[in-house]
Amino acid sequence: MPYPNLQLPGKMESLEIKNRVVMTAASCSLASPDGCATENLLAYYERRAQGGVGLIITEMTCVDETYGILVAGSLSAARDEAVEELRKLPERIHPHGTKIFAQLIHPGHNADPRLNRTPLLSASPVRGKYGKADAREATSEEIFTIARQFGMAARRLKESGFDGVEIHGAHHYLIHSFLSPVTNRRTDEFGGDVTSRARFLRLIMESVRGQCGRDFPVMVRISLEEYIGSQGYHADTGIKICQMLEAWGASAINVSASGTASKLSQSVEPTAFMQGWRRHLARAVKKTVSIPVCTVALVRDPAFAESLITEGYTDFVGSARSHLADPDWAKKAFQGRDRDINRCIGCMSCFEMYPQEKHITCAICPETGYEAQYPAIHKDGEGRTVLVLGAGPGGMQAALVAARRGFSVTVYERQEQPGGQLLLACLPPRKEKMNWLIQYLYRQCLKANVQFVFNTCPSTQTLEARKPHAIVDATGGTFVIPSSMEGAGTSPLVCTPEHALLHSNEICGESIVIVGSGMTGLETAEVLCEREKNNAIVVMEAASRIAPGAHGSNRNSVTAVLDINNVVFMLNRTLTRIGTDRIWFCDTNSGEEFVYPCDRVVLALGTLPADPYKETLKKICPIVRQVGDARKSGKIWHAVHDGYLSACSL
Repeated sequence: MPYPNLQLPGKMESLEIKNRVVMTAASCSLASPDGCATENLLAYYERRAQGGVGLIITEMTCVDETYGILVAGSLSAARDEAVEELRKLPERIHPHGTKIFAQLIHPGHNADPRLNRTPLLSASPVRGKYGKADAREATSEEIFTIARQFGMAARRLKESGFDGVEIHGAHHYLIHSFLSPVTNRRTDEFGGDVTSRARFLRLIMESVRGQCGRDFPVMVRISLEEYIGSQGYHADTGIKICQMLEAWGASAINVSASGTASKLSQSVEPTAFMQGWRRHLARAVKKTVSIPVCTVALVRDPAFAESLITEGYTDFVGSARSHLADPDWAKKAFQGRDRDINRCIGCMSCFEMYPQEKHITCAICPETGYEAQYPAIHKDGEGRTVLVLGAGPGGMQAALVAARRGFSVTVYERQEQPGGQLLLACLPPRKEKMNWLIQYLYRQCLKANVQFVFNTCPSTQTLEARKPHAIVDATGGTFVIPSSMEGAGTSPLVCTPEHALLHSNEICGESIVIVGSGMTGLETAEVLCEREKNNAIVVMEAASRIAPGAHGSNRNSVTAVLDINNVVFMLNRTLTRIGTDRIWFCDTNSGEEFVYPCDRVVLALGTLPADPYKETLKKICPIVRQVGDARKSGKIWHAVHDGYLSACSL
């Protein structure tokens, strides 16, 4: 039996859970505006239950609709009328043998001010997460009221058929804002030493237990270590909090770390973080409490998950993003199909939806968030020929879906291996996870009998001779070299990010200007400064901030490395012309021009569709679909989703 410890049933109080795999909470924003379960939300969670997880902890569920709505589309248990709506979730989850908890939260100063009364609430006055509203100190009366609201919300969930609740006491939401000395500067009974700072959490525990009794499991999520230097608390304090929680009747501890006050966001890690990097925190808790421990330790591989239990780090293994990327993660693991798991690459696309008020999606699993909308894939291709031009993520995703529909699919790729521009994304330090997606799609395509022809750019005659039913143009993009800029196309200084990444060992001891601070530019700088410490690197950006289109976690993980290597950032600077040993640029606002001597200029200005076939494809075949960068410059998300939808529409 694969992974016997992971498959072993576990218990929280008297509740038996069929295995040790937990899908932890992550906001999906699929609820209705008034916090009710929609068919989209129900289908999203049911799909994960079908995938074999033992326990699902639903997204952050509201207890206070005046100050406590985290994001649009959140579930709510703040009203008695919610009971009948909430009941729909256990009714959909339980038939699959999966247990379900709801995570109860008050976001405090991290609430969206657009959805709540302002000023927002916190332990002490702080700036709100979105920078648009300050948070004031919660009054003593409000503290007692919110504690009662947690208890009433838990009671409603129990009445709705939920198997338990998780209280979110981490990540600098309201409860954590009381626990942390950074955000709690109170001088009353709720401030001071750790026991006083934890008094609010104790009131919540007493309220939940008073409303629900001892037979209802209550897990608590805690940031054991804040990772914000000397101002925050450390693991020794976190362990004291966990010991207090056990004494107050907690059924289990979900060990997390960090929060919104940390620049690097160790609570929701980007690609650069190693699998299991904070498992030691879970072990520290497990050694000091007798109740079960769950850890969210950036787990992606079943073998690693099994080792966490075998080696005594934890009792339950939690992850949210692994089950976004592959709803069948647990089922495949227990069937010994590890290589068929679509492992999360940490690209952070799932979290980019919050500021845009969109529901959850996944860059590498197109169905995530659309379970109730996308049609089932039917085998209706009848062996007709589909030709895919390009074996990047978009092309392979299109090939895979088309093959599963029963088309006869051939992929032509100009390089000697699959991956497209994703091969470049694997090159920066700590970005090897990007290769996981290439490996997964290629393997699944081969299993679906997709044929690959490498080192080939087929002629129009070759394509026409195949008599295709459809052609998918996934030929990718080319890096922008502005034709109107003096010297851009002729100066010996100029190179593209592709050249810099592939030939970084040749760039030694040079003064380098990277134009464009998107993730491509930043990661190119990371490669050049880590492989050759003598390079002097400047990153130039026309906008007023670095990587304006990137998720903060991705941006900060790279800029932290660049800062250590003394990379200089020039903001509000626009390149105007390039000479043979220098460049000219101007202040974006004033227009004042400057000269900067350098040895090399890397133009990281995005891509444009390569379009090697121009309009000829439509003359060969009436059905032509363009995907990924061949259609429009974008991210992995756009390529994979384009590929999926294009193949569904053939």
